Amino acid sequence: MPSSLLELRWLKSWPVVVLLVFGFLGTVGTTAVVSLFRIPTAPNCRAVFWPTASASLRLQCAESFAAEGTVKNLLAAIALVDHLPEDHPLRFDINQRIETWADQILDLAERSFEAGDLAGAISAARKIPAKTTAASAVEERITRWQSIWQEGENIFNTAVAQLKKKDFQKAFSLSVELLDVPNKYWAGEKYNELTKMISLAREDTRKLSEALGFAKQGTLKGFTEALKRLKDIGEDSVFYAEAQSERKNIAKQMLKAAEDLLADKALSKAQDMLDAIPRDTGLSREIADFQIFVSAYQQAWAGNVSGLESAINRMKTLGKDRPRYAQGQKLIAQWESELRNLSLLTQAQERAGRGSTADLTAAIEIARQIPRSSPQGDEASRQINQWQTRVETVEDRPILERADRLAGVGTADNLRAAIQEARKIGSGRTLRAEADERVATWTSRIQRIEDQPILDQARARAQSGDLPGAIAIAARIGQGRALYSAAQADIDNWQAQEDGRSRLSEAVTAAASGDANALARAIEIAQRVPAQSSSKAQADSQIERWSWELLTQAETVANNDLDQAITIAGRIPSQAEAYASAQIRIENWQAERRQLEESQRPLTLIAPADDANADELPNRR
Repeated sequence: MPSSLLELRWLKSWPVVVLLVFGFLGTVGTTAVVSLFRIPTAPNCRAVFWPTASASLRLQCAESFAAEGTVKNLLAAIALVDHLPEDHPLRFDINQRIETWADQILDLAERSFEAGDLAGAISAARKIPAKTTAASAVEERITRWQSIWQEGENIFNTAVAQLKKKDFQKAFSLSVELLDVPNKYWAGEKYNELTKMISLAREDTRKLSEALGFAKQGTLKGFTEALKRLKDIGEDSVFYAEAQSERKNIAKQMLKAAEDLLADKALSKAQDMLDAIPRDTGLSREIADFQIFVSAYQQAWAGNVSGLESAINRMKTLGKDRPRYAQGQKLIAQWESELRNLSLLTQAQERAGRGSTADLTAAIEIARQIPRSSPQGDEASRQINQWQTRVETVEDRPILERADRLAGVGTADNLRAAIQEARKIGSGRTLRAEADERVATWTSRIQRIEDQPILDQARARAQSGDLPGAIAIAARIGQGRALYSAAQADIDNWQAQEDGRSRLSEAVTAAASGDANALARAIEIAQRVPAQSSSKAQADSQIERWSWELLTQAETVANNDLDQAITIAGRIPSQAEAYASAQIRIENWQAERRQLEESQRPLTLIAPADDANADELPNRR
């Protein structure tokens, strides 16, 4: 029973088995057929001997080449099949393929243009066979490409030019215009490149500005910081050329600074400055020459003949073809001049050593040949001053001694003769200041001799009470004379006495009528009596008396007129004894006046509005 069932099942599934068998055989057969007729691979196509190749093989290989999708292979595909005659049975199919491939070449050229390869795009487009439809659009396409490219180039180059002028706003505006250029290369890659250039240019402008600012300091640190910032400006910057130019300028400034330091004998600082100069700035020959300068300067600094001669010989090693030859020749001439000056100074010192006035004078004349601006000029001037002092002292001391002897007699005539003798010593000579002091002393003595009798006469006249006469006599002593200050002091004193006496008399006269105004006027005049006047005490006494009289009159008037009483009392001066009492009286009178005014002011009554609020009226007491 079970075996029967198995047989029955087998009989029912045999169609499936048959289908599986035929499917397997079909797959194997198809694979074999495809293998027999498939297109040859590229290596096989490239190995074909084309003169004997069949049209089908050419077409198969052409399609294989075209499938690679490059301009070169598409052109190779076209060339491979276009070789067949026009009447070939496959010609129609071939022409269709050529048209397709030509369109593909033009598309690839367009892609090259969009990618930024204008030359490649034009080259590819112009290789399209002339008989194709695509060929008719080539020149128009190229013209469009060139126009677009020119537009992009113009915008880009103008923006770069504006960047170099540091007009960042204009450059940015132009960069935005690139976005409107109908080309991916210009609107994308070149736009990004330009925006990066603008950003970099802004930063590099800051570096340039900082560098120039540091360089202006003129110090080693300033130059170093400047070079550091300029070095950070890379070749991709629009300011790279400017930065390199500034680096060279700064290097030249550093070389000049090193020279100045060397001239100031700051050898270590000069060497540090020299070592910091970049060697890629084209100044290597100048730097090498400078080392010779350093050596020569060191020898010249000795300041003696051997040092200067060694410096000259060292500088002469600088050839005519060297950058600093001319400067070296100037230094040689300078040092040779210093040698001559040293020789002159030695000659002058030797001559002065003989000690006579004539020798000292001759030494001075020799030393004066040395220019003041030369390194030996200060020493020559110092020696000349010393020798000149010795000569003038020897020549002028006898004159001053004769003048002293004349002045020793003490009479006015002898003093005048002494002054005349002392003035024989000329201005600017060594003993002139000493002579001037003596002349001033003797002149003062003469003036005292002449003016003392006048002052004595004036004082005697003042003693007798004739102050105006005393003032007139003392005024005859002129300004600038020895007794002028004493005379003026006496005149001031006498004038004060006269003024005090006159004003006191005027005050007494003014107070004679005895009324308040007269007394106040008298007090005012008496206050102007000078403090140094002998009448001052009497004037103060009168002021006290008149002040009390004013207060008495004010008290009398107060019974009838408070305002007038206050006015009178207010005229008493603050330095008077009556002043305090007057102020108390004034306060009392002012208070009394206020009370009187209040008592005379009418009362204002508030009438009740009605009986209802009568209780709200204020109480009056």
